[in-house]
Formats: sequence, C-alpha cells, structure tokens
Amino acid sequence: MKFNSKNRTHRIMVWVSDEEKTLLETKSDYYSYKSAAAYIRDACIYEKVTKVDVKNSDRICDSYSNYAKEIKKITREIRNLIKYTDLDDFTKQEIKSLMLNVINNQKEMIKLVTDKLDFDVWQEINRAKQMEEQ
Repeated sequence: MKFNSKNRTHRIMVWVSDEEKTLLETKSDYYSYKSAAAYIRDACIYEKVTKVDVKNSDRICDSYSNYAKEIKKITREIRNLIKYTDLDDFTKQEIKSLMLNVINNQKEMIKLVTDKLDFDVWQEINRAKQMEEQ
C-alpha cells in the first residue's frame, strides 16, 4: 500500500534519548534516507515489528532478584562470622570455598536463564516466520 506523501498535515512529536536519536540517525543514514523523519515514517508504516512476550519472564526476574538479595545478606553474615570468630584457617578456607561455589552457581544460573529466555524468543520469532512463509 502506498500513501499520499503530498498531504501531510499532522505532526507527531516523539521524545527520544541521546542514544535513541543517534541510533535513529545512524539507521536512516545506513538505509540511505534523506532524513530521520522519512526513515521513522517508513519504519512505522512499512516495516514488520516483532513483539515477543516471554512467558513468566517477570516472575523469573523477580525470583532471581529476591534470591540475589538473600545471597548478599548471607554473604555479609558469613564474612562477619569469619572476621569476628575464632575459626582455624582450614575452616575459614572451607567456608570461603563454599561461598565461591555459591557465587559461581549464581553466575551459571544467570547464564542459563539468559540463554533460555533468548532461546525462547528465537523460537517464537522463527515459528512466526515459518507460519508466514506457509
């Protein structure tokens, strides 16, 4: 569908950040548009926008955030325990090793959640593309 470009009588103002403005200008230059406005107009009218809502992503992020807060509290308490109690060096080293394992597991969990969420998004986009092609 082609729109009448001679009859533009309405103005829409959009506020953007410095980064967003730079990105819009860069993309309009990349696609050889004379102005960012022309790029924005065509992008909004003609380009396909894919919005994917990953199931339970908010719940996953909230749960992880609560988990991270609890781990920080526990870590603080363990540091105080190590610092202010009379433990032998072997026990202190063992506790530090356990805490390092907790931190490494936490990092691994972040990676798994991120990879899984990205994979779900990728699957959803590809499923939509395949259905369009059929």
